[in-house]
Amino acid sequence: MSSGVDELIAVLRTGAQALRSVTSSTADELRALAAIRDAAEAAMSDRLADLEKTQEHVAEDAPSVRTWARRELRQSGTVTGQMLRAAHTMRELPQVGESARAGRISLEHVQLFTFALAHVDNDAVRRIETELVTVAERHVPHRVKELVDRLRAVLHTEELDRAWIAGQDKAHLSVNALPDGWHVTGFLPTEVGAKLKAVLASVAVPREAGDRRSASERRIDGLDNLLTRVLADGLPTDGTVRPQVHVVVDAGTLQRALAPTTDSAFEPAEPATLVGFGPIGPNLLAHLTCGADLTPILVDRIAPHAEVLDVGRTHRDATARQRHALWIRQRGACATEHCAHPIDHAHHDRRWSDGGPTDLRNLIGLCAACHRHEHRREHQREREPLARAG
Repeated sequence: MSSGVDELIAVLRTGAQALRSVTSSTADELRALAAIRDAAEAAMSDRLADLEKTQEHVAEDAPSVRTWARRELRQSGTVTGQMLRAAHTMRELPQVGESARAGRISLEHVQLFTFALAHVDNDAVRRIETELVTVAERHVPHRVKELVDRLRAVLHTEELDRAWIAGQDKAHLSVNALPDGWHVTGFLPTEVGAKLKAVLASVAVPREAGDRRSASERRIDGLDNLLTRVLADGLPTDGTVRPQVHVVVDAGTLQRALAPTTDSAFEPAEPATLVGFGPIGPNLLAHLTCGADLTPILVDRIAPHAEVLDVGRTHRDATARQRHALWIRQRGACATEHCAHPIDHAHHDRRWSDGGPTDLRNLIGLCAACHRHEHRREHQREREPLARAG
């Protein structure tokens, strides 16, 4: 029997039970359908690889598997190529194949493992296959991509600076007027793009729970408001109004980038990370330290410096250092589960009015909408005992 048949049949049976059950919710049905879709795509990938190996498509007057799939499956050659590569990946990485055939990860997840095999050391990928599959089964593909990119950066640090230099050569920006608006095209260097993304992420946060604008619409509205304020106050000519950009770097990597020939007690652990962009090479790190837009935070120094970050009951508002530490600890994202909006408020987990200190361990970073929601919940909890007493 061909690979994956038993797994596919098991997923189909489980899905059919969920779809037929009168107790299943719409959410249960969607989860079952997603598992069926993922398992079916894995099975199709295996079958297409078998078809290519046996050359059965020739008997049906198709010169290639892609041609046969385009005609018989109404599927583009691009998708067929992705499935053929996915089949190879599932056989190279057994745990990936097992999870995909059981409908626990999607074809998009498998494609990231294909990328890892092609662009990262194969032995390194196999060593952490279990951990990567665990992440893939619990998170969207983008999270797996982040880990693969991190592994690639650690193993191939020299490629980071080559990419930075290549990006500088491609830099351009055009804003052209059209009858219905403006058309923006271009390519931004690493550090310029990081600044723009930081600004747009900040001005595009939903301001209330009922905000129905798309992310793109919020970015446009936020940029409009920002430009309006800039023009109203006058264009900055002295360079004092600049976006905040964070670079996370360990002491050894920073020292190696700034003074590579100097002895140091610290050893480089991994490449520096430009928040909002990803790993960067030593040359770009050294370049960024020359400007005033950099906020260097030594990752393995945050904990020992906790006494600097904690201010107890002296101040109610978080200090600038604490806000930086919150940003790094939460990777710039709101602490509410499944909320990816940037941090806008430093919120006391135990309220300051109830004796909660303004210490890092008692602070969480929340976006504007989640911060208001949290305070509404606290207010509701205070009113409930009064309602019961009445």
